[in-house]
Amino acid sequence: MESTKFKVKLVGVIFDPKKRKVLIGKGKGERRYSFLEGDLIPDEELDKELKRITKEKTGFIIHNLGTIYSENALENKEELKIYFLCEATEGEEKKGKDIEEIIWIKPSEVEKKLETKFPTRLKEFITGLE
Repeated sequence: MESTKFKVKLVGVIFDPKKRKVLIGKGKGERRYSFLEGDLIPDEELDKELKRITKEKTGFIIHNLGTIYSENALENKEELKIYFLCEATEGEEKKGKDIEEIIWIKPSEVEKKLETKFPTRLKEFITGLE
């Protein structure tokens, strides 16, 4: 049987329950905003990697509240994206070395700001945070 390999992207939907806002960012040289994400390193635990990625990109220590959505990226069939709802619990906002900008916005504005159309279930979940 042929072995299939693919990359796993961990996507943090970082939410501040007090302000009811979501954190998004823009990488250096990128024109569009996105959720903050990174590649899962083989043989690493999902939660540990998600926390490392988030700390490096935002300065925040997060509490992972769980998986909210997953998808195979249709433009790149060798990639699986797993979305996690996260709460920033400690730390101070600090852009990582490859991050140009990070901003907090209302969940109802995320799809427009990211210039994308979310799958229905993901959109309902994110807008429901408001």
